[in-house]
Amino acid sequence: DCFDRLLRLTASTASRLLRVCFHCFDCFGLLHFLPLLPLLYWLLRLFRVLRQKFKQDMSQIPSLNLQLSKTNPVKFADQLRHACHTIGFFLLHHDIIPPTTCFRALDETRQFFSRPMHEKMMISYENHPSFRGYMPMGVENTEGQIDGREQIEYAAEYFYPSNNNLQHTQYYRRLKATNPWPDEIQSTLRPAIADYVSGVLDISDQLRDAMCLALNVDAESFASLFGKHQCNNNNIIGPGQGRIDDDPPFWSMKLVSYPPMNGGDNLVRNGKNAKSNQGVGAHTDSNFLTLILQDPVHSGLQVQTVDGTWIDVPPTDSNTLVCNIGELAEIWTDGYFLATPHRVLRHFSNENDGTLTCRTSLPIFYNPKLDTVMKPMVDIKDLPWDRKQQNQWRRKNNIVLGSVGENSFKSLARSHTMC
Repeated sequence: DCFDRLLRLTASTASRLLRVCFHCFDCFGLLHFLPLLPLLYWLLRLFRVLRQKFKQDMSQIPSLNLQLSKTNPVKFADQLRHACHTIGFFLLHHDIIPPTTCFRALDETRQFFSRPMHEKMMISYENHPSFRGYMPMGVENTEGQIDGREQIEYAAEYFYPSNNNLQHTQYYRRLKATNPWPDEIQSTLRPAIADYVSGVLDISDQLRDAMCLALNVDAESFASLFGKHQCNNNNIIGPGQGRIDDDPPFWSMKLVSYPPMNGGDNLVRNGKNAKSNQGVGAHTDSNFLTLILQDPVHSGLQVQTVDGTWIDVPPTDSNTLVCNIGELAEIWTDGYFLATPHRVLRHFSNENDGTLTCRTSLPIFYNPKLDTVMKPMVDIKDLPWDRKQQNQWRRKNNIVLGSVGENSFKSLARSHTMC
């Protein structure tokens, strides 16, 4: 980019000037050398400033404000385009979801994970072929390495009548199901999560439309691939309440707790060992767009830039979501948007510091309808190309599928191969 080119030019100029200075000193003595010193000083100082600026640009997650999409939608769309194209991650400040809704969702999640194991296992995923429900530590893995976290998996709910005669043979159809809620032991969890999900889906729709504006895509036509959503009786469903032709967007989510490292005590669950401090290993998301609410104390989330460097995502407050592009958006834009590798590292416990508790995170994975097949739909030849050649880690043998259902099922099936 421009900073990189200017940086190299400044360094080259300073190097040449330095050689001239030494030549002057050898040939004509110190008096001929002195007039060149101020110029050399300012060139070296400019080089340091540009280098620092370049490092900051490469090591910071872009920060966007959703309010700008109302006051200046074109400017916001361009900022969003740049973030999705250059790094695939951004922080989104918003005023859509009330802070109390975010606090309640995080608090209810913490309450659930603090319960005894036999209560949490009442909604075990083992009873649900749709990969929904509670999963203790040791269940999920990334490329064979145990992920050091426990979680609940939820997704869009489908209330089809049991006697429908439609013949659907696609294996991913098992993902169309309902969620196991712990109403018997914690009836307040369901409404808290439903309110939060409803707000995040509204934000997701706005970001999707802003992407269309930035990429010269018809927003209304693209929105038809996602369907509509609404909150009804504490469930997130489609407006047709289960009609096959009126599916909601296939969102899914995790309620996640990352226990701190504690001398090995938290490294073994279900007879399986979690190596090192891996919360979740390096991966790219299989969905279209991910939006994460994380607790304000701990993060541990790291993003890999295009040059291969891992950088930290800072802890965020209740009105900020961490967002990243998934594989389906990369397909949609023919590689212009970037599905960026990321990972989570667990922090270490400290008996003298009471703030070092479990890290709580609520990622929502936003998608088109489950039966949608995503294809390149964006003409990128007239779009500005702002990023360097990609040098990121990529998962071996990761076949990216355009089918929402197939790509979603792929991700779930391979992360549970050790169960």
